[in-house]
Amino acid sequence: MKRMRVAGGQLRDVDDESLRFLKQLGVDSVQLNTPYLPGEHRWEFEDLLRMRLQVESYGLELEAIENVPIPFYDKIMLGLPGRDEQIEHYQATIRHAGRAGIPILGHHFMPNFVWRTSLSTAGRGGALVTAFDNREAAKGINLIDYPANREGRIADEEIMWRNYSYFLEAVIPVAEEANVKLALHPDDPPLRELDGVTRLFHGVDSFKRAMALADSEAWGLNLCLGCCSEMVNGASNVMEMIDYFGPKGKILYVHFRDVQGSVPAFQECFIGEGNYDPAEVIVRLKRVGFNGFLLDDHVPRVVNDTDWGHRARGHAIGYMQGLLRMAAYADQER
Repeated sequence: MKRMRVAGGQLRDVDDESLRFLKQLGVDSVQLNTPYLPGEHRWEFEDLLRMRLQVESYGLELEAIENVPIPFYDKIMLGLPGRDEQIEHYQATIRHAGRAGIPILGHHFMPNFVWRTSLSTAGRGGALVTAFDNREAAKGINLIDYPANREGRIADEEIMWRNYSYFLEAVIPVAEEANVKLALHPDDPPLRELDGVTRLFHGVDSFKRAMALADSEAWGLNLCLGCCSEMVNGASNVMEMIDYFGPKGKILYVHFRDVQGSVPAFQECFIGEGNYDPAEVIVRLKRVGFNGFLLDDHVPRVVNDTDWGHRARGHAIGYMQGLLRMAAYADQER
């Protein structure tokens, strides 16, 4: 059985520099986020297999793919005409991922995606971090580009729940058959409504409801600690999510990042200076039997770094590796 481990995360391309960099850091696996693959409606088996084999050629394992492009399933999220066709394509993508040997496919249910009202807030030592302020968002300010679908601005939470249930009913049986797990990401920011669109996954109870709807081993969580920390009451949400879903085996993998503050306003930060204690998180994950992977998610922009953030990701990965080693040593000393 695998143990809790660190993977390299948020790559969109399997380029030589980044994969060699991760291997040099002692990472043995990677996660890809919305990778650059051919296809306007779905991903094909040959392309997924080629990508997995390219990752493996560097001595790395492809642990998961997180997110398909929003235009692949925007009508599904919004309940618009054409959603059944999108569902058929999504089902095909799941089947192709399973056949290609990719065990996890992550998803979110945010039609208007991630929002930030600043991309250059000053963090520790002048590092640049992203921030969100709902007062600015109310003016329509969002500095993260996404392919918007303005056809269906849903302001009714139960309609959105029906849309998510309709999606699950269609894809869960396919995922079970394909031996693929579907990992749900929280809303970012975790608000009930943003720019006229209802958002579902903004609090602990919403994930409990989703788990009951799925009622399947094929459904689990991409537990973004940063998003949970952004929720009202901050760090307490992180601990509750771990303690409730961990023993049930529903945490498939973890985004290890944090913020300072919580909705309606917060800013991202380095690991160890946010709302929760990262050492406590590792201990709790071990206690609940989590045996998935942790990954670097959003990182501050440090001096002379690349667009992907090699320097900042090196810091985050090293921090997580140190926490895991100390936790293992503590177990040995008992």
